[in-house]
Amino acid sequence: MFHIKNIYQRFSKNQLFKNFVSLFSLQGINLVLPFLTLPYLGRVLGAEKYGVVLMVYAVMQYLFVLCDYGFNLSATKDVSIYREDKQKIDSIFSNIYYIKLVLVLIAFLLLVICVFSVEALSDHKLAYLFGFGIVIGQVLNPIWFFQGMENMKYMTRVNVVAKGLFTALIFLIIKTEEDYFKVPLLYSIGFVIGGLFSIYLAFHYFDVKFRKPDKVEIKRLLGNSTQYFFSRSAAALYTSSNTFIAGLALGNYFAGIFGAAEKIFMAMTVVYAPLGDSLYPYMAKNRDLKLFKKIFIAVLLINTLVATGVYFFSENIVVLIFGSDFVESASLLRLLCVLTVIYVPAVMIGYPLLGALGKEKYANYSVVFASLFHVTLLIVLYNYLTVHRIVYLLLFTQLIVLTIRLIGVKKLKKELKQNIKIN
Repeated sequence: MFHIKNIYQRFSKNQLFKNFVSLFSLQGINLVLPFLTLPYLGRVLGAEKYGVVLMVYAVMQYLFVLCDYGFNLSATKDVSIYREDKQKIDSIFSNIYYIKLVLVLIAFLLLVICVFSVEALSDHKLAYLFGFGIVIGQVLNPIWFFQGMENMKYMTRVNVVAKGLFTALIFLIIKTEEDYFKVPLLYSIGFVIGGLFSIYLAFHYFDVKFRKPDKVEIKRLLGNSTQYFFSRSAAALYTSSNTFIAGLALGNYFAGIFGAAEKIFMAMTVVYAPLGDSLYPYMAKNRDLKLFKKIFIAVLLINTLVATGVYFFSENIVVLIFGSDFVESASLLRLLCVLTVIYVPAVMIGYPLLGALGKEKYANYSVVFASLFHVTLLIVLYNYLTVHRIVYLLLFTQLIVLTIRLIGVKKLKKELKQNIKIN
């Protein structure tokens, strides 16, 4: 109890606490407001059409990873370092958007080719094309800029309005199973509005200005971000690919069954992404290992309690949220509760610790190696897949990530001890 109180007191006195609250609110809004629509969508669309919606979202996440190119991590660090240099900040901001404009055009071309050449996608081409606004909205949103500035409060307010509008439109427009293709369009509206307002806030409150493209700066930004891109691409392959592969191999119904359990898993772990994101620039600047250790212990305790509770009431939770059509998701949810015990510590020691303290390769390449393993087995076992086997594979993959990152922690501890002896 003392440790938790001490953490709160230290958090409340600095920008880290404010940044965490804003990021948590932002992440919570991004999850909670759409989550309010899940009971409605689950019952109106049914498992099969809801599976189509989830597959659309999975494809958009692939495309966003391409368009982001790791800048949500590399640019956050850059902005944090150069935040006092107005000219440098303007250059970083402008050139990242020039890069992303090219990547968005490439992403849209890839989407069109896939939609008109892959049968499983072409059956629902309108839904996929409508969903591309999700990618555009995420690209427009300079979350990396606000995180680097350690000031997220403005984005939280914007997202309340944008996601609130999306939530209201779901209830107003989606009335029957045949309206499923409109759901990605409504998602797109919410993301684009949020992205546009976020850019406005960057200009208005931080006086950011666009500058001409700088080839040297573009090359530097791409070079710094490449390892993060591979890491994020790898992470997307073994996260978003599961719903997508379930849909391709087993059909949209099983994509819906898997996706429903995954949504609850995301709700269980929603707090840890903003906590990690707020710690990342803070740790990079302050290297406060004592505070990190206290937060890490508190996180493990809370996560274990939540996972245990959801495990024992999984069927009740699934039926309450999605309806009886999704009852098969309960057994998957129990397995995902076990996954949280591996996933959460892996997240916490990744970028907030290893990435911030110069051991990025362990944070990045743990994901690259694990995802190559995961995707290879998905392909090899494609004709023998079940939704349960996909989750078992995900458990083993995440264990690989955690193991490699723990090796990185051990290496970091050794170097820190050596530095203490030298000094």
